[in-house]
Amino acid sequence: MVVEELASRIIGGQLPEGAVLPTEGNLCDEFGFSRTVLREGLKLLEERGLVRVEQGRGTTVQPRELWNLLDPTVLRIALQHDADTALLDNLITVRRLLEAEMARVAASRLTDEELAELGENIERMKAAVNDYPEFRRVDQQFHAQVMRASGQEIGMTIVRSIHQHAGWTPSLNAPGARESLERTVAGHEGVFAALVDRDGELAAARISEHIGSAWAERRTRD
Repeated sequence: MVVEELASRIIGGQLPEGAVLPTEGNLCDEFGFSRTVLREGLKLLEERGLVRVEQGRGTTVQPRELWNLLDPTVLRIALQHDADTALLDNLITVRRLLEAEMARVAASRLTDEELAELGENIERMKAAVNDYPEFRRVDQQFHAQVMRASGQEIGMTIVRSIHQHAGWTPSLNAPGARESLERTVAGHEGVFAALVDRDGELAAARISEHIGSAWAERRTRD
């Protein structure tokens, strides 16, 4: 509770860079917790790069560039305050770069069995165009299979975090929603064809284009 509330104040700008948080006594009175609990909350904020706790000087809000934006709590709250979608733009750029590199590597590492699984995955996507939760699950599974084949665990962890916190759920009743999902399937088919041909450069280019075009379409709809 302490972390959530104070993180929201910091990320939302109520407590700007350089601001000194209220004293421990005042925060204990506000939240109704003991000093032990409060100090643990401040420690967690410090670990996430949001504040700096100094004996005798209090707790100071750190500049944004020191925040751990890949921490699930920080990222989730930051996205809630991302009015101009600048953070989402950054996340999509990172995702495109990482997934393109992983697809390039995966093209030479995927086994025939793994390629067959990717082909089956695309068929499941086609069958789920009227069930978006299932469609999204299978969609993410396709990307995860490609990333896993690359062997790049750090990149996969970062992209998984982006997937978890930067996803969206379109209305299937909205104009063009089904066509949008069909374009997603077509994008996957293009990536798959490049992987089958063991063409890493083409697979990288196609997955980057697929992610970029999906984001551009989402921005248009938003």
